Amino acid sequence: MTLAALMLGVLTGLALASIYVLIATSLTLVLSASGVFNFAQSSLVMIGTLLAFIFGVRFGWPPLIVVALVTAVGMLGGVLTYVVAVWPAIGRARAFSHTTVLTTIGFATAANAAIALLFGGDSHPVQSYVSELPLLAFSIPFRPIYLVMIGSGTLITIAMELVLRHTQIGQVFRVTLEDIEGAQLVGINTRRVVLAAFGLAGGMSALAGFLIAPVVSASAFIAQDLAFYGFAGMAIGGFGSFAGALAGGIVVGLLSGLLPIFIDPQAAVPTVWIAVIVVLLIRPAGLFGAAGLFGATKVREV
Repeated sequence: MTLAALMLGVLTGLALASIYVLIATSLTLVLSASGVFNFAQSSLVMIGTLLAFIFGVRFGWPPLIVVALVTAVGMLGGVLTYVVAVWPAIGRARAFSHTTVLTTIGFATAANAAIALLFGGDSHPVQSYVSELPLLAFSIPFRPIYLVMIGSGTLITIAMELVLRHTQIGQVFRVTLEDIEGAQLVGINTRRVVLAAFGLAGGMSALAGFLIAPVVSASAFIAQDLAFYGFAGMAIGGFGSFAGALAGGIVVGLLSGLLPIFIDPQAAVPTVWIAVIVVLLIRPAGLFGAAGLFGATKVREV
């Protein structure tokens, strides 16, 4: 193991981690707000990669405009998921239901199939939204896009934390996440809060797809791979925990970046699965899943 290879693996892992953290956080936001595991979230990540290709490569639009469009489409997709696949299933209870697992999986499967019919099964290379000229760190060349991915993921995560902790909108979210029945008693329209959570999570997922598109290319069949890593990050970190989503995403990203370099390119997926199983056997709620605000015990089951 050389120092150069180690540093490159860590940088690659952190870049991937920044994307997995966004996906894990979006899954956690929906889970905490509604008690729903939204398996359709992966489709929005995939749509983000395809929109990055269509508008960034085919149409040649500026990256900032594409980012705004991708985020808006993702938010719309998140709202549509709630209206079509979740609201009819959970009804007035607004609680976790095994039915929503089936409806979100079904909605995602139908959406993925429709998109595959429209765009085909080919993988489309996506031009980087920053320069491809390699940068040097201690004489080690690396792609500038890695820094952008790390910076973007970090800023979005920090911004979300600040909004949740220090704004009036964030206070409404926190009250709803902590005690949905109490929020209803003080006059908060919890259905709108849950709808907003789905929209925000959808925008984050689509944005994650845009950010990682130049690394993995755009494809109608990429949804499951990215969703697996995001779900693994949430499971390792702790269901319902935003701190856990951050920690779990970093763990999964580092494993994904280091294992292909030092062991085998095919070792990442089984190793991540083993890590998920081991963590859940030792701590079924994940590393940071616990009672209290954003904790795993707030996931309401019926």
